[in-house]
Amino acid sequence: MTTTKDDARLSPILARLRDAALAYPEAVEEFPWGDRVAKVRGKIFVFLNLHEGKLVVTAKLPQSGDAALLLPFAAPTGYNLGKSGWVTARFGPKDRVPEAMLLEWIEESYRAVAPQRALRAKEEGATGKGAGASKRAGERKKAAAAGENAAVKKGAAASEREGKKAAAAGGKAAAKKGAAASEREGKKAAAAGEKAAAKKGAAAKKGAAAKKGAAAKKGAGVNKRAPGKPMAPAKPADPAKRAAPVKTGAAETKAPQSRSRAPKTKTVRAQSVQPTRSRR
Repeated sequence: MTTTKDDARLSPILARLRDAALAYPEAVEEFPWGDRVAKVRGKIFVFLNLHEGKLVVTAKLPQSGDAALLLPFAAPTGYNLGKSGWVTARFGPKDRVPEAMLLEWIEESYRAVAPQRALRAKEEGATGKGAGASKRAGERKKAAAAGENAAVKKGAAASEREGKKAAAAGGKAAAKKGAAASEREGKKAAAAGEKAAAKKGAAAKKGAAAKKGAAAKKGAGVNKRAPGKPMAPAKPADPAKRAAPVKTGAAETKAPQSRSRAPKTKTVRAQSVQPTRSRR
């Protein structure tokens, strides 16, 4: 295994990955062919090396291998190991190293290679060590849930206040709008009433003027006859209403005037003349 001056940045990352791999049950470190490897029951489950200034990590990924090969820094492992699901990742000194993902690769590879007894021991150890952590995690979850509930209640109260304010503002705006609309409607109704009253008054005046003109025309036709038109003959007087015979000496008698509106006419009655004796 060769080293370069760029190992100063990558070495701490390699050390953390090595410690994580050797923390698994029955895991041991060996250096076959000059490479650092982690084994379980004699089987390699991860290669961890610095080669030519690069960090090189090789793991067996039966579940996530296809997705891992889509990454730009990953490639199938040589020596036909890639056909069995082995994937190799290489990182330069300036590359960002996804340590969390590499730790997941190491665990997946350990589970793919380790025997069932080692896996059971891992599960039991994880259960025993994680009891206190689980309890603390549960307490943290409860505290977080309580905090979230308090925040939700506070937010609900604030939303309710804001809603009431908005409703009050909306009610005022609606009242103002309704008052303005009522005022406009009242003005329109008053204007319509005034127009109707004006039309009615004009019609009444027109009707009165028409009646007055018709009466005036009728009176003028009765009192005045057209020039050149002969006077209408007087109606014969009723014999019963005739005046008594006029005595001798009366030149003329006048008949009683007719009550009709016809023009006054004079009727000349024949004088009753007694026979005179001739003087001899």
